[in-house]
Amino acid sequence: MKDLTIKELAQKDTQFISGHRACAGCAFPIIVKTILASTDKKVVVCAATGCLEVVSTIYPYSSWKVPFIHSAFENAGATISGVETAFKALKKKDPKLKKEDVKFIAFAGDGGSYDIGLQSLSGTLERGHDIVFVVYDNEAYMNCLSLDSLIMTKEGLKKVMDVKVGELIYAFDENAHKLITKKCIGKFNNGIKKVYELNTFHHSIKTTDNHPFLILKRNGRGKKAQFIWKKLKDLKVGNEIITLKKINNEKSFSFDKIKISKKGDYKVNKINEINLPKISSTNLMEFLGLYMGDGWIRESKAEVGFALPRNKKGRERLITLYKKIFNISLKPKDKNYVYIYSLNLVRFIESLKFNKGAKNKIVPAWIFTLPLKEKEAFIQGLMLSDGYQIKNSKRYISASIDLLKTLRLLLQTCNYRVGKIHLQKKLKGTHVVYRKLLKDSTYGYICFSKKKRLLIDKYISQTKQKDFFAGNKNFGTEKIISIKFIKEESTIDLSVEGAHNFIADGIVVHNTGVQGSSSTPFGATTTTTPDGKIHHGKEQIKKNLMEIVIAHKIPYAAQASVFDLEDLSRKAKKAFETKGPSFLNVLSPCNLGWKHPPNITITIAKLATETNFWPLYEYENGNYILNYKPQIQKSVNSYLRLQGRFKHLFKPENNLLLEKLQKSTDEQWEKLLKVSKNLK
Repeated sequence: MKDLTIKELAQKDTQFISGHRACAGCAFPIIVKTILASTDKKVVVCAATGCLEVVSTIYPYSSWKVPFIHSAFENAGATISGVETAFKALKKKDPKLKKEDVKFIAFAGDGGSYDIGLQSLSGTLERGHDIVFVVYDNEAYMNCLSLDSLIMTKEGLKKVMDVKVGELIYAFDENAHKLITKKCIGKFNNGIKKVYELNTFHHSIKTTDNHPFLILKRNGRGKKAQFIWKKLKDLKVGNEIITLKKINNEKSFSFDKIKISKKGDYKVNKINEINLPKISSTNLMEFLGLYMGDGWIRESKAEVGFALPRNKKGRERLITLYKKIFNISLKPKDKNYVYIYSLNLVRFIESLKFNKGAKNKIVPAWIFTLPLKEKEAFIQGLMLSDGYQIKNSKRYISASIDLLKTLRLLLQTCNYRVGKIHLQKKLKGTHVVYRKLLKDSTYGYICFSKKKRLLIDKYISQTKQKDFFAGNKNFGTEKIISIKFIKEESTIDLSVEGAHNFIADGIVVHNTGVQGSSSTPFGATTTTTPDGKIHHGKEQIKKNLMEIVIAHKIPYAAQASVFDLEDLSRKAKKAFETKGPSFLNVLSPCNLGWKHPPNITITIAKLATETNFWPLYEYENGNYILNYKPQIQKSVNSYLRLQGRFKHLFKPENNLLLEKLQKSTDEQWEKLLKVSKNLK
């Protein structure tokens, strides 16, 4: 196969098709298409967990027109070498396969190559497998939350997967220690990862082991305490994390308009006209609390029902509330149930998003935005349905675990002390209320009580030993009591502007977004290498992965860039034709992590080479070959200025950091010039 021009590459049938979810301005779809177009051989592709795998394999769809296998971060090299070896074994057994010429390719980002995947890559190269290993180097990678995580937004509590880019999310002001709101600027499905559960006495959260938490560091008597960010894997039992204590809301909730049926509407009976409330109130919220616990709706019968027997306090309270809210008297006849027939009331309750079915109910997002009195009224209604009290401790029981999870967080925003969710099981045949269970049933309960008023003025030292934020209206500190592995599951990244943190499951956690790796350049800011008073971005020089690979004495390795596709294609073609392991390291700008407009991705990639920050060269059979030498060498600053991750370096006080980065770039370039035999 001859070397291809840009025009010829564009005309080739692509093996990586449209429909993937890569961000606008992302470089790696171009890189993948170009590499796959550079051979006529059959190929098998392996991709490590990361951006490429996530955006291209959203079940049940795939952007790959070639055989594809997903591998974990740490073992893409081992996976592709295993597949290659298995095919060799098949060729020995099946004569029909002897003439088959198949090439095996692994794609990996920073995690699968520079960092946790390096050992696997090294073993693959040492063993001499006939594979091509491609790194799309975007100089960072991500940390993430479980899909179950609940995020506190201005519009109420939402699952992380339901948070929208642009909406306001509650965060912690690290300087003023106050509750603030910040805009969500990114959300990314980050694939299946190992997920751990962190627990305090009153909070729990599921996350990956590289997710950072804000930890209180007590420095001893007379010394000022500090707050520092630590990844989950570095946390220990006894560490103190920051938790949400209370959200202050003043306005009642205004309900959306719904379709109202009137007398005379075609095929509509049981209208029983009713004046629906336009805004929330304490009476309405107590009524809805009773509905949440013991109620149901059936639109086909225009029925709102409550399982409230005559001897239950909740029944009398329901009758009283209904009169106060709707100015209609209820006179239930059934001894065990209360029925209200009104199609419009059914539609109103359905619009409030409590969900249908006892096992599916949740506390909807909008309830978290209510004033404290209305939240308390809703909780009172719940307690009148499926709750009871033992001394000062209240308990609420439900068949819906999601209801218990969301109720637990609602109680925490009302400054309650809340325990963990306890699960119990009733076996088939057990007599419950007026019938026997037809199958095993699982339910749960939570215990909660009002927090006592702390005597901060009198016992400030003792009080702050228990809760460093005693006296803070919105936040508290709690000790970690356990961290345990749960399982591998789907995860999501969330990025929030400015504050670099947000509140998930009632706990202050770090902006997930972009995390530093050993590929991240010196001085670059990420969520784990921020700019501050002491530290100014990443403090280590970027790892030279090419030199590590070359040290394995493989036949072919090359460094390429997305801005020069003809050069990339030529190198990919050579890698495919090489017998034994070959390696391609391709610069892949990420507009999200690098903080540049999506329409200048190629410009930035080109500047990286024109400033000698990312030289294009090959290593072939022991020889270095330089592919591009700028006619006029530009300052590294011209490359850095276009990226938000380096903007802090251009403050006058950081001139020495810029000089260090320029010096490091110049030294690497001079070394390359000395070992390169010629320029191609």
